[in-house]
Amino acid sequence: MPLPRLTALATAATLALSAVAVATPAQAAAPKPGVVADYAYHKIKVKPKTFRPYKDVYYSNVRWTSLTRTTGQATATRNVNTCVPSCADANYKKTKVELKFTRVRLSDCRKVFSRVKVTEIKSRRVSTHALPVFKKPNC
Repeated sequence: MPLPRLTALATAATLALSAVAVATPAQAAAPKPGVVADYAYHKIKVKPKTFRPYKDVYYSNVRWTSLTRTTGQATATRNVNTCVPSCADANYKKTKVELKFTRVRLSDCRKVFSRVKVTEIKSRRVSTHALPVFKKPNC
């Protein structure tokens, strides 16, 4: 094989391998969306173990089974304040649930899930809820 042809072949192989090496870390470094872990303080976390999207509801013992740039799935315990005899008494009803997170939006200039589908494990009841998103100018 002539030397110029061999050099061209080696250069092409090097460029192809370097393109693969550059593309893989960039794709892996793409940030995954988080969840507003506390609606009152705008705290955002990726894979939180506990999160409070509303005043009288919080999810604990959250175990993430998958997380991508577009969806997330987890199991958790939903704790709902029954407000009996009053909300200040903090009587919580606990239910084991499956969570499916969708609809990625910007919240305080970070990507978060803005919708969660909640499936009660025992009764298989399904409900879908909006998650808090806080708009910030210039994002």
